[in-house]
Amino acid sequence: MTKLAIYAAAGVPEYWIVNLRDGWVEILRAPDRRARRYTETSIAHRGQRIALAALPEASVAVDELLPGRS
Repeated sequence: MTKLAIYAAAGVPEYWIVNLRDGWVEILRAPDRRARRYTETSIAHRGQRIALAALPEASVAVDELLPGRS
């Protein structure tokens, strides 16, 4: 079982995959505990902010998660 499936089965509300090569973040939300998967997926790119599922008033800039451009 993958880490993603373990987190979804445990009901972790949000899982992020930071894609360093392509410069974006995949956000997975709404875990289906029985199916061990997330039912909502979105992509955030440089210049965007991601609101946290647990703290919607807080957000993180995608640029802060990725290394600077060369």
